[in-house]
Amino acid sequence: MPAPVIVYNKSHSGSRLLAQMLEDQGVFIGGRLNESNDAMAILPLVERLVEDYYPDYQALWDQDWPVDLEALFVTAMMEHLEGYDGHSPWGWKLCETTYIVPIIAAVFPRARFVHLLRDGLDVAFSDHVPPQARFWRKVYFNNGDIQGWRGLSMTNRAYVRRPHIYNALHWLNSVEVGRTYGAMLQGRYLEVRYEDLCRDFLPTSRRILGFMGLAPDEAALMARAASVRKGTIGKHHRHRRQRRQVLRLIEPTLLSLGYLDAPSRPGPLWRLRERWYSALREMGKGWARLCQAVRA
Repeated sequence: MPAPVIVYNKSHSGSRLLAQMLEDQGVFIGGRLNESNDAMAILPLVERLVEDYYPDYQALWDQDWPVDLEALFVTAMMEHLEGYDGHSPWGWKLCETTYIVPIIAAVFPRARFVHLLRDGLDVAFSDHVPPQARFWRKVYFNNGDIQGWRGLSMTNRAYVRRPHIYNALHWLNSVEVGRTYGAMLQGRYLEVRYEDLCRDFLPTSRRILGFMGLAPDEAALMARAASVRKGTIGKHHRHRRQRRQVLRLIEPTLLSLGYLDAPSRPGPLWRLRERWYSALREMGKGWARLCQAVRA
């Protein structure tokens, strides 16, 4: 069998388009797919590894794999490969594969990984799931036991009230984890922007296929290009107030990725608050000096 190609990303980053393009090109992406072309046979494996081991996989390197985990891995791959011809290019797309990249890279040492990135401001307004279950708490916060964060609870009710905040935190962790693991893969890792895939579908697709060592089927690429939609790029501009809340959480990462041209400027209220805090600090120092003088 050829080495697989694995597509991972934060959910709602547009990876269905990428999966469709690969399938058009003759890449087998799984026998059990949902409506988003996610490899559902792989999901139980991801859930088990994340819940029991992530973010510290050292226990798996220090011992033989538990028999049931090894059996789960084999079962997942066999179910995923149902209908595969044994020689075509193959792989899968599943967003949360992000969190088990070191395991997949070790089991498939020639595998290639495509990390799809999308503007976190847009992703913040694409609702997903709350961090209620242990699995999702690890996906959001790298800790399955966390009960709250800055006054936010881990309940569905809290998520429904402020989904953009939770989505932004989810995006932030997914992107940073995915890029950190990807950097360790060196030449086996490729970053792709969703915005590039939409706006420059043909050259971006050819770059992906070249990374996989595949010659593009130009007719299939042209047919898929005709269905590409760009309307959701920049949708965060329709949510001005919530956008400011999201920006406070993820601005440094957006800047590092080039999704922002320049840092945001502090508003008048922020400057007034900083002056007030500065005055309080000076008063505190003055009081400390006075107390020291009295004691002397």
